[in-house]
Amino acid sequence: MKTKEPIIVVSHLQKYFGTNKVLTDFNLQVNKGENVVVLGKSGCGKSVLIKCIAGLLPYDGGSIKVFGEEIAMLSQKSLDRLRSRIGFVFQSSALYDSMTVGENLEFPLLHHRKLKSTQKLKEIVSSTLENVGLAHAVNLMPSELSGGMRKRIGLARALVMEPEIILYDEPTTGLDPVTGSEISNLMLKMQEKYHTSSIIISHDLNCSKATANRLCVMINGINYAEGTFDELESSSDPNISSFFESYRHEH
Repeated sequence: MKTKEPIIVVSHLQKYFGTNKVLTDFNLQVNKGENVVVLGKSGCGKSVLIKCIAGLLPYDGGSIKVFGEEIAMLSQKSLDRLRSRIGFVFQSSALYDSMTVGENLEFPLLHHRKLKSTQKLKEIVSSTLENVGLAHAVNLMPSELSGGMRKRIGLARALVMEPEIILYDEPTTGLDPVTGSEISNLMLKMQEKYHTSSIIISHDLNCSKATANRLCVMINGINYAEGTFDELESSSDPNISSFFESYRHEH
């Protein structure tokens, strides 16, 4: 049996904003090659969690270890080095509007990899865009892209560094069901191709069912329950089953 190799270990994590306790005692382990979806109501702290993991937000207590390194203990230089192994797919895609699609993908390569060869840059960008089915969009501006295309380019920009971890913040929000399904399938394809480990923040149960090896339900700042989609969907606990009501109506 394959041993589980923990890539992200979150222990007793606490994060406060003034008197607002967002994460009170949150625990989660993500193993190599695994997709874990974090479900939770709006404003419960899901996005705060992944920002803490990526070192974008400091935390007030507990521990986050990524590749065995405690995030809070890292110098800026070590944190930058660690971040180059993590892809972050923002909810808004966070593309630079003044740059073409190609330049958006080149930016992290120039910044982190310090790649100087123009030919090599173009090759990496071209093959990454091909992976997300948008090789033809290399010279387009973000304003010329549809919502679904923006999400794909956001994913491509995260993948261009060949990260070992991808953190997704609501990857299908604002998309119609068909485009949402395409993005979910693409996420799975990329997991298989790059053997990435991912945390996926999502409200979308279709996306969760399609992409998750395991789900975690965040309630009141803790990991209230975790299991496979089917295990949680069939739970008799009203706190858990309430998340699946609309899904059951649709199916």
